[in-house]
Amino acid sequence: MRMVEFLILAGMAGVGYAGGPLWWVLPATAAMTVTGWWTKAGLLRQHPRVPFSTKMKTYLVVGIILDACLATACYMAGRWARWMLQG
Repeated sequence: MRMVEFLILAGMAGVGYAGGPLWWVLPATAAMTVTGWWTKAGLLRQHPRVPFSTKMKTYLVVGIILDACLATACYMAGRWARWMLQG
């Protein structure tokens, strides 16, 4: 994971702790997916060109699902921390 992804996940924990809405998971998932695939997309444009295969589509879809799970887990951890600290 890159540092940007850790910052996004820490931000999601902060949103959960602050009591923010759950829909913040969607932009966090999109941001994590973009940061993870930024270099991969750049390599697709370089010579020799590699076609976007079914295997890469599968990796993309599974990556989006895992990013959503991580963002949701961090959000829930923030909610749990708020619940524990408020007694």
